[in-house]
Amino acid sequence: MNINFKKKGYKIALISLIILILFFFSVIYCTKQISNELEHQLETNLIDVANQNALAISNQLNDNYMLLDSLFAEIKELPGDISGNVMLLKGFVKADNLKRVTYCTPDGTAYTTDNVGTNLSYREFFKRGLQGKSTITGVLTDALRPDTDEKIIIFSSPMYDDTTNELLGVFGLVYDAEVINASLQVECFEGQGCSFATNEAGDISIAMGYDSIQLSQNLYTDILSRNPGNTEVINTIRRDISSNTPNLGKLFIDSVEYYYYRTPILIADGEIVWNVFTLVPTGYLLQRLKPVRNIMYLMIFLSIFLVIAAMVSYLIIFSSQRRLVQRLAYRDSLTGGANYAYFKRQLLTKSRIRCGYIISMDIQHFSNITITAGSAAADDMIKKTWELIKQSIKDNEYAARVRDDYFVMLLNMSDDTNVSRRLKQLSDEVHDLAIAYDAPGVRACFGIYPMEDITALDDSYNKAKIGCEFAKERHDKCYAFYSELDHEELLKNQQLEERFDFAISNHNFEIWYQPKYSASTKEIVGSEALVRWRETDGKLIPPGRFIPLFERDGYISRLDEYVFREVCHKQKYWLDKGFKVCPVSVNISRATIYGANVVDKYLGILDSFELPHEYIQLEVLESAISGKADIARILEHFRLSGVRILMDDFGTGYSSLATLNMHCFDTLKLDKSLIDCIGEKDGETLLHYVIKMGRHLGLHITAEGVEYESQLSYLQEQNCDDIQGYLFSKPLHVMDYERLITV
Repeated sequence: MNINFKKKGYKIALISLIILILFFFSVIYCTKQISNELEHQLETNLIDVANQNALAISNQLNDNYMLLDSLFAEIKELPGDISGNVMLLKGFVKADNLKRVTYCTPDGTAYTTDNVGTNLSYREFFKRGLQGKSTITGVLTDALRPDTDEKIIIFSSPMYDDTTNELLGVFGLVYDAEVINASLQVECFEGQGCSFATNEAGDISIAMGYDSIQLSQNLYTDILSRNPGNTEVINTIRRDISSNTPNLGKLFIDSVEYYYYRTPILIADGEIVWNVFTLVPTGYLLQRLKPVRNIMYLMIFLSIFLVIAAMVSYLIIFSSQRRLVQRLAYRDSLTGGANYAYFKRQLLTKSRIRCGYIISMDIQHFSNITITAGSAAADDMIKKTWELIKQSIKDNEYAARVRDDYFVMLLNMSDDTNVSRRLKQLSDEVHDLAIAYDAPGVRACFGIYPMEDITALDDSYNKAKIGCEFAKERHDKCYAFYSELDHEELLKNQQLEERFDFAISNHNFEIWYQPKYSASTKEIVGSEALVRWRETDGKLIPPGRFIPLFERDGYISRLDEYVFREVCHKQKYWLDKGFKVCPVSVNISRATIYGANVVDKYLGILDSFELPHEYIQLEVLESAISGKADIARILEHFRLSGVRILMDDFGTGYSSLATLNMHCFDTLKLDKSLIDCIGEKDGETLLHYVIKMGRHLGLHITAEGVEYESQLSYLQEQNCDDIQGYLFSKPLHVMDYERLITV
């Protein structure tokens, strides 16, 4: 055990280390994801600022074009030649901070408000104007003032005759480049960022925050000269410009990394006028995230600390409670002694026995103690039995409680006679204990199997259990050696078990019906479903041959469900055909009642056939529920759903009046053994009071095994409700029963 706990401790430590490593990498992954998300937020913030800058520039350009349209409309309204009227707009130049207003005739001759004329047909804005396109130039040298090297920006638009739609020329507003640049200055990122408006070739028209980077006249040339690694960045920008797509990225100027975002500015005809680049140092953006990252790192540190602390605490608790866990894992909760798991471990790790006897012990009719004295007394009986077993075993022998009233022992003996003598003595001692609880018929039964291979313990114990079941049927002895058993019978049982699945899937189990008749009217009022096993050769296997076997090996629950489903199917079929359908009662075993979700499962089957619940009843043996309040609650759930519950075979074995008082039944079925007492004075007296008691409890009374008219007459006198037996009908094949209910 200690070795096992050490191994388990090492395993837990290894698992803890793996969890810690996984947690560490999870933290790294989460940190990266959070960082990526924060970086995404920064990029989003940059895009928002860049779009605001572009919007500010776009609004200013729109204002300039609105002024252009306004002046153009003004000059067209004036009488006379347009070229002569240009000088009349001189008053607007100063008011709107213009350098001049220019009008070019279709041949390129320029007329200006400052009365300086020349031919501008070579200018790109003029050529585009002749093509019907509005233009905002980049920064140009003032051709009308070549001696000053002044820089200008021109907003131009073609002029048309309103009547003939003839091109009259190109009208333009000329701004000092410095004036435009000054009007568009917008601070971004607390002065750490800058923006540039460029044409497609990268020539800078407007620079905001220009001094922070100190670029020359062409953005592409400058950033490439400052860091040759920007070649791919420029290629990406040019590709996105050609597809009219904004783009976000990073570039280096000298050794400083910058985020950039480019967004195009369009004019009315949808052409890109400028590309606005907004740049901000990556370090500045990351600095803004520093408080958030500090909190994040603190939370990560605390999480790691808490995980490590939790693991260390767990290991400490695990180490300190090893003995407690050992007791809980290998000790029986009721007796405080060994359980079967500890029994096996002892034999496999400590036992020096190389041969001996495996003993399976069961207290027969133990439920009688629960009935007569209550569950507390039954628990006390188990404890005292365990004390007797402990006193019985010797050095290098082992014992354990398996479950309920089942025990197992390993006796270090080699003589059959001595083994049987010891077990007989133990059985007598258990019997003496039971007498104190006023529980008749209680005795200890033993199955004995000589074990030669200790590693085959489970197989040996199972064979001992088979011997124990055989011992319960004996009256001369309380024990049975496995070797005494009829192995031919065991082989037949094994063959039946092996054929069970095939029989279920091929519907070899047939449903027979034994009708129930009203004692007063002698009309059919219901029936009981009985199961028969039809072999492939057509012969029937009687239920007494396979029902007890299936109750022992656990197949009975599947058979119960099969019968229930078949009966529901047939009842629904007859109901749809318009037959005289009466309620059919179906037997349900204790193992089935104890199964998981039995109420939901069976009601679900009923509802799947859309069969009203009053057409199905359940029969439960009295022995299945005697003293068991949990089963009573399950049966009550069935009753609340409309399924009537019948207590079957009342009067057999050790009947309990307390069982009747559990109020979980609708019908009391009197066993044939009680009916056979009719004609005997004492028997009739007993039967009279049983029926009377049932009546007072509000129970419906059904008599089973009625074979004679004299029995029927007596039962009619006692106001028995229903009769079932050969007097009226033997069990009928389904086709015969169908003919009966179609009459």
